[in-house]
Amino acid sequence: MIVCHNCFADKELKSFVIASASSVGDCEVCGSSNVHLIELKELYDFLQELGACFKVVNQGVSLTTKIQEKWDLFTSDHIAEIILNFALPKFSNKDSNELSLVDYADDIVENYSYWETLKEELKWSRRFFVDIGKLEELGWDGFFNMQYKISHDTKLYRARVHHQSGQPAYPSNEMMPPPSDIAHGGRANPVGIPYLYLSDNPETVLYEVRAAYLDELSVGVFQLNNEGSDIRIVDFTVVPSLFNVGKIKETIKAQLLREMISTDLSKPMRRYDSEIEYIPTQFICEYIRVFTGADGIRFKSSLHPLGNNIVIFDKQFMNCKEVKLNTVSAIKIKADLIVGKTIDY
Repeated sequence: MIVCHNCFADKELKSFVIASASSVGDCEVCGSSNVHLIELKELYDFLQELGACFKVVNQGVSLTTKIQEKWDLFTSDHIAEIILNFALPKFSNKDSNELSLVDYADDIVENYSYWETLKEELKWSRRFFVDIGKLEELGWDGFFNMQYKISHDTKLYRARVHHQSGQPAYPSNEMMPPPSDIAHGGRANPVGIPYLYLSDNPETVLYEVRAAYLDELSVGVFQLNNEGSDIRIVDFTVVPSLFNVGKIKETIKAQLLREMISTDLSKPMRRYDSEIEYIPTQFICEYIRVFTGADGIRFKSSLHPLGNNIVIFDKQFMNCKEVKLNTVSAIKIKADLIVGKTIDY
């Protein structure tokens, strides 16, 4: 079978096809004309390793659905079905095809499911002497290498709601996290160890502090202290390419684990939440800080999908450059959910 780069949505896979093309012509799979073409057998090692990451089950979804909903390898489900149904029988002795119902292989499920086990252990069993050896056995010490660089030019934001109207904007030093002796525990930081919670979108911070109509608030703009410097933080927002022969299963394990942790990090804090609920994510942030040397984390905001939240472990890296006074002048409400806020500067 001949395929072309237009058969694939994954950027790394597309680039490989273009670089390895043996000819230019018409693709018999997607119908594209004058495109880079390769024999599908050039991808057999990748497809075989990918197929080994799944098992046939009685209740599940098709292999195409499982791959496309998470990894978006192919440009369409139809193309995925053609390629997988052609390739799978070449190297699989299982009575399966693209339409078989599948789930992730047992060792993958065991790996990401351990997050739920660890959460219960941290909350109700043991807190300060967790079995780190078990995490290393599962490979977690290598699962947080998706890192994002914050440079001096990067602008980040933090907001504080005013408790009285008509007050001036907070001074820059009061936009920093509270001192250790009064720092409450949060999703990322333990009690007494303050982290700096920021966002990469100035509108996102309005949602994160639950700003309401006519609220007045200060929004600070933060940048790194030293020009020419940068720090690296673990990025929970990026989905890596699976096209990495020899490491596909590890990539899947790492991504599924990061997604579970990111979901817990993104959960809004509620007034009636017990601080015990925060212990697992506090632990994983400490684990990341110690075992990766990263200076913080980035994860998606569940309250404002257009922005990401950023937690800096050491506030000394950042400086509040300016603070602006804002007023929430409009709120759009749809289906009982706040979907938009407008602020006046």
